[in-house]
Amino acid sequence: MTLRTCALSALCASASFGAMAGHTNELLEATLDGREEVGSDPTTRLAGDPDGKGEAYVSGIDGDPTTLCYVLTVEKIDLVPVGEGMAAHIHEGLRDSNGPVVAALAGPEDGNAADCLTEGETGKFPTGEAGIVQRILNNPEQFYINVHNPDFPDGAIRGQLANQIHEHTHDDDDGDMMSGDAPTVPMNLTAQVYSSSALELFWDRSTDNGVVSSYDVYRDGQAYGNADGNSFFDDNLMSGTSYEYYVVAIDNEANESAASASVTVSTP
Repeated sequence: MTLRTCALSALCASASFGAMAGHTNELLEATLDGREEVGSDPTTRLAGDPDGKGEAYVSGIDGDPTTLCYVLTVEKIDLVPVGEGMAAHIHEGLRDSNGPVVAALAGPEDGNAADCLTEGETGKFPTGEAGIVQRILNNPEQFYINVHNPDFPDGAIRGQLANQIHEHTHDDDDGDMMSGDAPTVPMNLTAQVYSSSALELFWDRSTDNGVVSSYDVYRDGQAYGNADGNSFFDDNLMSGTSYEYYVVAIDNEANESAASASVTVSTP
């Protein structure tokens, strides 16, 4: 079974005792990555675990507006018992910003965790806000999941919540697609060459009146790859060769920014 299939199966199992008709609840998801972490020092390019990955799925329960169920799976991060620093939370905050904890999840000490939380349960929703479950479910882009361990106490991997099925465009009266403003241009593109076959690109995150969802990376004028965060690893290089890169930001309505300034690098 794939990670996605296992997660969805576990979520269905965890929610089934609460309702027989869970199909009316929209499924939220988050893709977690160490490069999504936002450090206290804005000049730091990478605040989380560079290898860490994870997925989370979140949903409500029919007839119970105060209960939130979730499944969380992680990989390629150091796993320790909860008592030794493994933790996970839902925080309130937009992408590229840090915010307070609004829901305490089980630390995925075995690589996964799943549970259902109900408002009023001790320690589950630290702010005590009535209606926090519905606010999360109705505004997922305003919340993110963060996983902590002793190596990265401020966060090893992180991911913004989003509706699993995205509908970002609408037809107007003439049948043309309507869209919002484009993201800002990615700035300060730089490259670090690691070897004759590998380098990593870094840039400042773009902003948008919606959510910047990804970045397209171009190499030598051709579309080459895509990154969720503000870095891209390229290990398909040849020695003694020059490469030119630039980056384009894409928001959740598929609007594209103008291209960043290019950077040219040469491998040894």
